[in-house]
Amino acid sequence: MFINEMFITIVRRPLRGQVGLIDTIGKKFFGGADKVGRQGEAEELRELNDAVLGVREVLQDYQARILSVRTDLSGGYFSEPLEFLVQLLNGLEPVPMRLPRMSLDGALAMKRMNFGRNAFEFVGAAPPEDSRIGAMLSVREYPSYTGPMLLDGLLKVPHEFVVSQSFAIVDKPVAQNHMERVSRQIAMADEAGSIVGNQLTGARDELLSSRSIYGEHHLSVMCLGADKAELDRCIRAVGSTLTDQSVLWLREDLNSEAAFWAQLPGNFSYIARSAMISSKNFAGFLSLHNFPAGQSTNNHWGGPISLLETTSQSAYFFNFHVRDLGNFTMMGPSGSGKTVALSFLMAQSQRIKPTPRCVFFDKDRGGEIFIRALGGNYEVLQPGMQTGFNPLHLPDTGANREFLFQLFSLMLRRSDALTLPASEESVIRTAIAHILTSAPDARTMPAFATLLRGRIRAGDDDLLARFEKWLRPDQLGWLFNNPQDRFTWSSVAGFDMTKILDDPLTRSAALMYIFHRLDELLDGSPILIFLDEGWRLLEDQVFAGFIKDKMKTIRKFNGIIGFGTQSAADIVNSPIASTLIEQSATHMFFPNPHADEASHSGGLGLSLREIDWIKTTDPSSRSFLIKHGQESVIARLRLTGMDDLLKVLSGRAETIQELNILREKLGDDPADWLPVFCRQGDRF
Repeated sequence: MFINEMFITIVRRPLRGQVGLIDTIGKKFFGGADKVGRQGEAEELRELNDAVLGVREVLQDYQARILSVRTDLSGGYFSEPLEFLVQLLNGLEPVPMRLPRMSLDGALAMKRMNFGRNAFEFVGAAPPEDSRIGAMLSVREYPSYTGPMLLDGLLKVPHEFVVSQSFAIVDKPVAQNHMERVSRQIAMADEAGSIVGNQLTGARDELLSSRSIYGEHHLSVMCLGADKAELDRCIRAVGSTLTDQSVLWLREDLNSEAAFWAQLPGNFSYIARSAMISSKNFAGFLSLHNFPAGQSTNNHWGGPISLLETTSQSAYFFNFHVRDLGNFTMMGPSGSGKTVALSFLMAQSQRIKPTPRCVFFDKDRGGEIFIRALGGNYEVLQPGMQTGFNPLHLPDTGANREFLFQLFSLMLRRSDALTLPASEESVIRTAIAHILTSAPDARTMPAFATLLRGRIRAGDDDLLARFEKWLRPDQLGWLFNNPQDRFTWSSVAGFDMTKILDDPLTRSAALMYIFHRLDELLDGSPILIFLDEGWRLLEDQVFAGFIKDKMKTIRKFNGIIGFGTQSAADIVNSPIASTLIEQSATHMFFPNPHADEASHSGGLGLSLREIDWIKTTDPSSRSFLIKHGQESVIARLRLTGMDDLLKVLSGRAETIQELNILREKLGDDPADWLPVFCRQGDRF
């Protein structure tokens, strides 16, 4: 992978011409040792700093920063400006540069340089492995027109190179004299009134009205390679890109060494090929366009979650967070790679310190193998299979009493009613208060049932009768009718909701209990909660209200909620659509030939170009679009040849069955079953 780095150096040049000559002589003979001379230097330094701060302010939305002195954990001081220069002089090899005690001409050179006729070599301490060769390309003739995307093609060239440019502003009279000289040449060539002549007249008007300024511009490209073949490929790729933009270029031979040294800021005297262009033309050459690179440091959880490769072969430091907001959505049909990408990012999140807890609400057990491989607990909520949940074993607190009241009110409501009569609510509250003061062994659902009679007249549809189905194992007793509460949190936990998604009552009760227990984990430690096929869960009105609140508040507890679905329409048409979209810092889109343009454009704000990519990209490319804050980037996650990992990251019916067989034979410890499971990857 490649990283496109951009540096801007600002050079304050002394006065030029006769005035500059007089000023230089005066400083040399009269101002070097007196107070006035020192004040003049301080004023020049202040002007330079003001210019630097002004540029940074203009580029603040792009996170531009000033290179400075940094410190490491041992307290050492390192110079970032020198680290920039040392890369130029040593074939882009990054070297940590401590503040030197010697002159820079001796401190910056880490490799010996040999210049040939049209190439040069960086010779390291252990050649040939520690050596590189390079060549300089320069602009021979500029294009007729310039635009903001002139050099964007270079961002996609899969080779290492350095593009160096300089723009030295000239005084208005100098630029005007240059234009008059060119005008006379045009007139002598009988081309007055031609397109070139008209353009020159327009340029003169812009100069005189100060709508543009002029300066001497130069552009060179230092191509690099480990050997001659790689260098030639780099030259061909860079040259082809320049030619496509009508930039005529050449490979330097006699001027190769001068062109190399001209890359250093301030080395204007080494520039062999330059041309006077306008500031508008220069803006076309220096658009500062780049592919999003993410943020490698100082993220909300520290380092990046993962390093992804983009389709331009550049690196993207992936993070969930924009400032302290980390909620995200993932949209893609079956087979698009959504589950693999999610599992991969969750696994990568385990590198963060402190390690985030992960809670996965699954569908079709696609994440079971992955959760168990991380040593996590995985609960399959299936009618008739005891869960080990017993909410009556919660500690006796005011919050738990109120939760139990809400839970049992849901469980005991008549099917045709939205609320309970006040008399029944009173009975439920009394029963809760009584049972929470009982011994742990007495806190069972049958014991709670005996407290529901109260003073209400017995009948076929009284509280006790309605509670009966929550006791019978063949009905709903499998969910909460357990003598003990075996619900425990591990660092990674999963819940398969597939079998209860179509049962509103069971789904609501289970989700209420699990998410109430989730509050135990919201203590400020990092936590990541993901809801696969979350739109099905949002059909539950009770749960939808809960998620709407948590999406807005979980950032205060250092948590993240992820929401996965097969269609963007599921999010846009959700009753809490505005919350899902506005409270998500990151949206990930996987290829979908049947993507709904209205949902992607109107609801999620994608451009027509982004929608076209989603609809036309082959799902087998394993690429996905990331919308992170203001960034938009296409990343890819190719795990070709890693069938053993794919089996773990995304489960299928046959691999889940294979897992169950191995767990029965070898136990639940992934250290025992995972190696065997992965060795059988050739059958996947």
